[in-house]
Amino acid sequence: MKQYFRTIGSIVAISAMIVMAASCKKDTLSEEAQQLIPGVERTISASATLPQDADKAHIDGSRKVIWDMGDELNINGTNVTISRIGPDGTVAIFDKSTVHANTVSGTDHYWAVYPTTLAGAYSGGLPSDFTSTSALTVHFPDTQIVDIRATDTLKGLTFMAAHAAVGAGAENISFDMRNIGTVIEFSLTPRCASYSRVDSIVFTSSNASLAGTFTVSNNATNPTITPTAGSSKLVVKFQDGSNKYISITGGKKVRVILPPLAGKNLNMKIYGNAKYMEKNAASVTLARNKYYTSAINFDVLTTVNTNLPGFSIAPNKRVLFSPGNLQWSATNGGTTLTTHATADGLGAEGTWRFAENQWDVVGDATNGTVYGVGGDMTAKCDNTQISATYQGWIDLFGWGTSGYHDATDQYNRYYYPYNTERGTVNETYNWFGYGPSINMTDPNLVGTSANYDWGVYNAIYNPKTNTTDAPGTWRTLTTNEWAYLLESRKINVNCGSFNMYGSATVNGVTGLVLLPDNWNPALCPTFTYGHGSPTYNIFDETTTTKWSEMEAAGCIFLPRTGTRINTNVGSVTNAGSYSSSTSYGSGYLYRTLETTGLSAWNTYQRFYASAVRLVKDVH
Repeated sequence: MKQYFRTIGSIVAISAMIVMAASCKKDTLSEEAQQLIPGVERTISASATLPQDADKAHIDGSRKVIWDMGDELNINGTNVTISRIGPDGTVAIFDKSTVHANTVSGTDHYWAVYPTTLAGAYSGGLPSDFTSTSALTVHFPDTQIVDIRATDTLKGLTFMAAHAAVGAGAENISFDMRNIGTVIEFSLTPRCASYSRVDSIVFTSSNASLAGTFTVSNNATNPTITPTAGSSKLVVKFQDGSNKYISITGGKKVRVILPPLAGKNLNMKIYGNAKYMEKNAASVTLARNKYYTSAINFDVLTTVNTNLPGFSIAPNKRVLFSPGNLQWSATNGGTTLTTHATADGLGAEGTWRFAENQWDVVGDATNGTVYGVGGDMTAKCDNTQISATYQGWIDLFGWGTSGYHDATDQYNRYYYPYNTERGTVNETYNWFGYGPSINMTDPNLVGTSANYDWGVYNAIYNPKTNTTDAPGTWRTLTTNEWAYLLESRKINVNCGSFNMYGSATVNGVTGLVLLPDNWNPALCPTFTYGHGSPTYNIFDETTTTKWSEMEAAGCIFLPRTGTRINTNVGSVTNAGSYSSSTSYGSGYLYRTLETTGLSAWNTYQRFYASAVRLVKDVH
């Protein structure tokens, strides 16, 4: 039967409560920041996607739903338009609109939904969605658009539904409109003047639907909403006049609708100024018809689209680091006499491997973390014992001592990893000793001299994969690449720009932590950037942020290793140097990670044996 619908009273009470779990790994919304609006129902408005301009109810400063002339509701599949509004705009009156009633046992049942897009588009007749007297299927959008002009007024972000049951043939019907979702209000303020624009907010969940099709119960005292299908992603886009962003200078309130959730994961990213900030929660409870407020300082945590793993060493060029520093043993730690494969196919005595842990340092007889001499795992390895037959491991190498020797290079006399001779300079300044001499076409460990590079020439055992990587899998960074890695990569955090590294102590070993390009500061918000005291950042498995978590996030640790001249090793705990594949002049090598200053441009004579950390290119 048909029923004339005359009057609607619009009272909407909405609040929201989010339960967040705190940890160093996840930057969360704390309970202290939450504000549950107490007391009785409050009149409120909010907004979401409204393809039709007519669907434009909005919120005033006291959180009341304000109806405008021309606003529409959908009642049992038919759109009806407001003809009059009350003095304060909170009551809307619809006169003589013809709608279809669902009559059951002498009672007419009606569903009213706002905006009309939630009900779908119907033409004539009673749609199947409205044949039930106990439930209604609505469609949450994948995208919400918040239109903020000169004030905090939001239009189109209120999702409301109501059920009315009246005697058959009744002419006047009133609806108590209630939100079918939950409303979260964010008070956004910029932490820095340069981060005053917000473009969008993106919500994602690994175990909940945030958009799609939902079924709403008509239980008036405790209405529920149950997701039946949908998307785990919800995008909130901002519009301010012709601008596709909002200015949050001085603060701005933003209200977002989410479906009810119970103990679900929720991730929120706020994008602006080509950056984003991120909040995570492991257990979120959002109750239907509830309202939640939170203050958030928009803070740049990382650069948008730096989601690729690895480390930039030049524009559009990245590398991955080996799992530890390079080590060599003549006898595989004394367990057996061994040979390793070489690029010339002839092989050579000894075994190359990567350190079992990033913090492993051989050091000297006193300082160091590597054990295993002559098969005795309680015997400490010692770089001062370097020799062709030493049954332990060494990790400080003269420049270019991969074992390769170019027969045309008469000056390259000391090319084995265990060589300790210093070499001299002849009258034409050709270097006698380590690495290719300046009479070579490529006097660095590149090009035709690339086999002087440890990673290019040697097969290397990789303890992380329990496999042996073929020659050419790895290589040594050039000086320019070290410089780009240390000096050109920047991250913006808390209004400051920092190089992407920090001095640290990992499991008792001092050194430098390199942060990957896709580093998310929310993993450890207390990280101190820059080169300085190793007490800046302390990591082990007992600290709040464990080193295993940093390593899993792609962080690299370069431990201080000391240096070796001949068989003398010093400064193991307070100095370190890492070779580059390019040299300076005839008799010097570049190295980095010094105690007194971090620079890729430090130079030392080639007989200063240094640590080697290899990389491989990512294409």
